[in-house]
Amino acid sequence: MELPTADLVFGVSRPQIWWDEHPEFRVVFEGIRESIKTVGMKKPLEVTLCPEKGYIVDVGNQRLQALLDLGIPTALCIVTKI
Repeated sequence: MELPTADLVFGVSRPQIWWDEHPEFRVVFEGIRESIKTVGMKKPLEVTLCPEKGYIVDVGNQRLQALLDLGIPTALCIVTKI
């Protein structure tokens, strides 16, 4: 299912201090973002539809951040309902 990236909720949100303390993960994230930019997203995000919160990303939080950073308005998602 194709969903607007703006409607997706991060299942795991890492504050800036976490990124500052783990620079090796920033390198991984930059690779993910560059891959999406050049070849597109290869795997759909896995999300759960929660009536109270909306579509929560279970698998693919870094890909979601990359999509948002790149201004990509939609993402292919596999949706599970609670």
